[in-house]
Amino acid sequence: MLKLHVIPFSVLAGLLVSASTYAEEANSLDLSLQELMNVEVTSVSKQKQPLSNSPAAIYVLTNEAIRHSGATSIPQALRDVPGLHVAQLDSQKWAVSSRGFNGRYNNKLLVMIDGRTLYSPAFSGVYWEVQDVLMADVERIEVIRGPSAALWGANAVNGVINIITKHSADTLGGYAELGAGDYEQGFIGARYGTKLSDNTTSRMYIKGNSRDSLDHNSDDLDSSLVDAASTVDTNNDWRHLQLGGRVDIQLENDTSLTLSSDFYTTKMNQASNIATMDSPVYREFYSEEVESEGFNLLSRYTKALSATSEYTLQTYYDFADRDEELYRLRTNTVDIDFQHQLIVGEDHNIVWGLGYRYINDDLSSSSILTSSEPDSTQTHLWSAFVSDEITILDDTLWLTLASRFEHNDYTGFEVQPNIRLMWQVDTKNSVWTSIARAVRTPSRVENNLIVNALNIAPSDVSPLVKVFVVGNDDYQSEEIVSYEVGYRFVPAKKWSFDTTFFYNAYDKLRSTPEGTTDFSAFPNYLSQYTAFENQYDGYNYGAELSSMWAVTDLLQLRINYSYIQNEFGDILGQNTQAPQNMVSTMVDWNMTDNIDVNIVWRFIDNTELLTGNGSSFKTIDGYKGVDIGIHWAATPDLMLSAFGKNLFYSSHLEYEAESILLPYQVGPSYFVKASVNF
Repeated sequence: MLKLHVIPFSVLAGLLVSASTYAEEANSLDLSLQELMNVEVTSVSKQKQPLSNSPAAIYVLTNEAIRHSGATSIPQALRDVPGLHVAQLDSQKWAVSSRGFNGRYNNKLLVMIDGRTLYSPAFSGVYWEVQDVLMADVERIEVIRGPSAALWGANAVNGVINIITKHSADTLGGYAELGAGDYEQGFIGARYGTKLSDNTTSRMYIKGNSRDSLDHNSDDLDSSLVDAASTVDTNNDWRHLQLGGRVDIQLENDTSLTLSSDFYTTKMNQASNIATMDSPVYREFYSEEVESEGFNLLSRYTKALSATSEYTLQTYYDFADRDEELYRLRTNTVDIDFQHQLIVGEDHNIVWGLGYRYINDDLSSSSILTSSEPDSTQTHLWSAFVSDEITILDDTLWLTLASRFEHNDYTGFEVQPNIRLMWQVDTKNSVWTSIARAVRTPSRVENNLIVNALNIAPSDVSPLVKVFVVGNDDYQSEEIVSYEVGYRFVPAKKWSFDTTFFYNAYDKLRSTPEGTTDFSAFPNYLSQYTAFENQYDGYNYGAELSSMWAVTDLLQLRINYSYIQNEFGDILGQNTQAPQNMVSTMVDWNMTDNIDVNIVWRFIDNTELLTGNGSSFKTIDGYKGVDIGIHWAATPDLMLSAFGKNLFYSSHLEYEAESILLPYQVGPSYFVKASVNF
């Protein structure tokens, strides 16, 4: 296994000082309101269309917005997107969700980088700490709230996050960045792009970071566990190194080929606990260093058959290896996706496609906590989709009919239809609506894993009870039917208003009934086995608002607000609640020709989550925070920046992993950064 070595800070500084320089991005609000509304997005319909005409709750983070925010990772960039609940769990781990169901193992949000799905077959979710890109190379991040399974497939239940990086022709020359602070102890990134021939461009990049621990407060832990956890090392710092590259080839005027690859290796410390037979709390705390590494290879071939017909063939291979005390998980994923877009007549814009995904995973069980049968599994996913955007009235009214058909090894055949209607009332007003069905297919943990999740202390009438959560071969897909209505209003060139109302009805949600009791080890202990089932349902509804006001050419104000009402039972087998209110206010101000300031104030309401023992809920208090970023274009080719994060409020718990990790508090932090083009 490759080892991660920390590069001395002085060496990193020397690399930047010795680099020749080139013009930095313009220090201005480079996207006007009209330009932003006309940004072409692809996540809604798998074809390019202006954001203003997209019949979905979509929000776009541009490269400029990401740079202003000072985000050094993808979750940080997503913090203030309306409808998204983004919470930091410790130094390296995050919980990201749309419209509820958040957590370390959120499984109802589809995340992609350049069309590659970031997916762990163990729980159908994303390990955010190992998913990274050089942020300067991100062209945009498209975020859809609400189901998009008709085009993107199972697990696109509550939303889609599509991270799109720049074409290599847009990253010619060199770029380097260097930063340091308290939490962000040190980070570096460098990229060099070149033109290999008249029709071929490429780039290579490398980035690395070292981040400090967040603080653990024993008051955040269940009182019965405080003494047992008092001796464990709570260090949760981490180091990450990643490198990769991309090549874009224009084979002919109508044909292009993209090749890309990334490799990462990371080490992170964490403190956790497992169920044991030792009194008085029957849990044992321990600390460990978790190692992860992986790489991917992607190719995308695009050919225009005519002015009205184009197809794309994309393939990728992804390898991931994660080694920690509870389990070691190795996965190999091969994905093939074919898509064809054609315009038929004057009224039909059709996109259809076929796909196949193969996943091989090897899960090494822990004798204490986890067992699985078999250790290695192979799963196959076959899919097809079709979408027809029908023009009912020219430049006014469009109807989109779409559906995806999938066959997976856990639940068999699944159908996920969607109907959308877009009405461009006039140049200032537009309305859209959607009805969609989506499913979240089972993961391996729900199918064949056995976990000793909890040991219940003996009492006067009972010995120790060991509680096992057992995978179920008959576990079914969780379902959602979602109803959405959206309204966009652009009353003037300098102000826009975008709002969405939604109602989501969930069925067959995961449950854990009382199960059966095994007396074979009596009187030493009893074994209670509870298998995953689909006994729960519920619904939520709410509204999301995104508004932007260009006060002047140099001052821009954005306000994002989300409201959600959760109506689920008192006890569920997973997190369902979302914070009822979330608000972000962002100000971008170009103070002078070479100085600009970004200020963010956010509020996240109280929320409830499943505790680490999986047997009760816990309330996380609401919190506020202020982020400030100052950027100085010292020369036309050098940008110096300073950032303060989570300022003016005390350290607080943002969320807690529903697994067995310690809770950590997020507090104020700062860092400085230098970036240069050459």
